[in-house]
Amino acid sequence: MNASIRLKPSLESPVVATLPKGTSFNSYEAEGDWFRVVLPPGKDGIVIISYIAKSEVQILEEKIKKQTDFWQVEEGGFKGIGLHLMLSAGWAFFPSGDIDRGAKGLYNIGADAIAARGVDILERNTKPLRSALDMSGDIIYDLGPKIGIGIGFGYVHTLGIDTFRYSERKVYENTMNSATDLTVVTFRLGAFYALPLGHRFLLRLNAGPAIFITNLNYNRNAGGLDFEESYSLIGKTTKLGFQGGARLEVRIIERASLFFEVQGRYAKISDFKGSEHWVRKENLLTVPTVETIDKEGTLYFVQDNPYLRLAVFPEGSSDAQGAQKAVFDFTGAGLLAGLHIRF
Repeated sequence: MNASIRLKPSLESPVVATLPKGTSFNSYEAEGDWFRVVLPPGKDGIVIISYIAKSEVQILEEKIKKQTDFWQVEEGGFKGIGLHLMLSAGWAFFPSGDIDRGAKGLYNIGADAIAARGVDILERNTKPLRSALDMSGDIIYDLGPKIGIGIGFGYVHTLGIDTFRYSERKVYENTMNSATDLTVVTFRLGAFYALPLGHRFLLRLNAGPAIFITNLNYNRNAGGLDFEESYSLIGKTTKLGFQGGARLEVRIIERASLFFEVQGRYAKISDFKGSEHWVRKENLLTVPTVETIDKEGTLYFVQDNPYLRLAVFPEGSSDAQGAQKAVFDFTGAGLLAGLHIRF
């Protein structure tokens, strides 16, 4: 008995060929109650795509290829030992608070003192200190399918440079540089919650306390025909705060994913301990005079007229009356991208 091969998947379609009983052939697609088959080229070299009814064949082997659904949660998959390493880099944003305002005040004090010498002002250029490079890493251990705990490390660094260009006697051009160098090292503990969005996507939420170790280094240097000035202020402190975030992960291979994270922080950092050093030399071309100031103590934010400024006062100093301890406001957000490796 022969089986009919038809042009279309219908009993009313014309028969284009017949296959004798016992003939083996491959079909790579089904359409309803019909298998699609490709007949070998005829004498004229034409290849015909045709159909044979399922009722006329016996299936010897069947392989079903499922269509990929990126949003379907995958069962099973890689388990490992439940350890995760996450490395990321991006940008942190923060208001800065007293540190930026006080540093700008120190810049303006120095610039006005130079301008009072009668120099020609060429340029005054200041930029706000509101963002920084952020690099971080986390190690997470799974307590369950969705819950984990982890420890993390972060490193944030920014350098803000304000410039004041001036010339003396229309000939000699000089620049006063005012630089604020800030570094924040973060150690954090966190709870992590994983929300699968499919076998390729996952939303991971995290939150927990963080320790912020902050270093401030401010320098201002200027000079001219008959003067030189050098001013520096350093401070260091450690404060407790809070940090959390949301990461969208996209799996690229079984054990690795790329992720994008939005972070949030609460960190009001104060009680900077440090020192202040100032040296000014006058009358360099004749008999030079030298003035110096050296102080150690706590960093304050002083609201003098006309400028706000940073200053270091020793413990119990009467100069600190009316001033407030300087606060670096690191509260803000961060945008990062990184790599997640499972073990």
